[in-house]
Amino acid sequence: MLYNNSALVTHFSMATLNKRTLVQYMQIIGALGIINLLLSLYMAFGDIESGTCDINATLSCTSVIKSEYGKIFGVPVSYYGITWNVVLLYCIWRIYLEDKVPAFVTTIFVWCSIGIGFVFYFIAAELIIGKICPFCTLVHIINVALMYLVFQVYCQLKSPPPLFLVANSLKSFIVTVALAHLMIILFVNGGTIGIGANGGGGGGIIGVNKKITNESFSQCLTRMNMVMFGSSSCGACMNQKRLFMLPGKDEKESPWQHIIFIECQGSDRSFKEECEKWEIRRYPTWHKFENDYHSSENKILESHSGVMDISQLSKMSGCEYKDDHENENENENNI
Repeated sequence: MLYNNSALVTHFSMATLNKRTLVQYMQIIGALGIINLLLSLYMAFGDIESGTCDINATLSCTSVIKSEYGKIFGVPVSYYGITWNVVLLYCIWRIYLEDKVPAFVTTIFVWCSIGIGFVFYFIAAELIIGKICPFCTLVHIINVALMYLVFQVYCQLKSPPPLFLVANSLKSFIVTVALAHLMIILFVNGGTIGIGANGGGGGGIIGVNKKITNESFSQCLTRMNMVMFGSSSCGACMNQKRLFMLPGKDEKESPWQHIIFIECQGSDRSFKEECEKWEIRRYPTWHKFENDYHSSENKILESHSGVMDISQLSKMSGCEYKDDHENENENENNI
């Protein structure tokens, strides 16, 4: 069969799908694409460690996104999710304008097939890590729904154009998409784009302040009856712990030694019972108690689920944070 390049990829030529139905399909696909884009933006730049996505040691976005599988070519997978949805929405817009409909229908079919490949990749990563990313799962479900809808539209093409004709017709668009991804890879690996407060594998995730707490602040947290509940297998908990760890030092040589940490997933049954007693549902959870934690009678004055930075800890505990330089100046003035 001979194909006329200009006629094939510019005219509206569907088998049984009329224009109105096509528009309805594009509206549904577009709505799902927008939801998908918002989820990707949140996983890239949102505070997922606040407790909204780190529910417990197993259901943890942070553990998956910041794992070694959370980056491809040095770029956080969430960034690819953003660009993938932007390209999808652009193609839908072009179809909506009846511009090269068969070509763009074929393009989004191929594009969604690539998206399904990412779904399988991340599911495999979750199985290896032994964690589940709740928001990632939502994205996976949407991607499968998108693939189904796009496949329905693609099957309505009277004669799907060969990929080489589609590539030739949309070569400037394809080159632009390829160059955009190449630039992102170069910028991220070159350090031009920030990869979040912790520099973690999630990329762009706004989390704990880079500043490490000092001894006096950590001691004050304990004096103010601040207790952290969590799990050593919880990614967000480990990110919180890093706020109290000195580079190259172990726990006993870092401010972490002063923090009261209750392990909720360990083998010690007494600690598990403590977590159940205080109704710990998400990790990490900070409680500020009225009395010393080990007091026989106690009650919670304030509680927070999720990772906190120094300013948040300071506000909740009432402890004033002063860096080591300020402490040195105070000591000199006292002398």
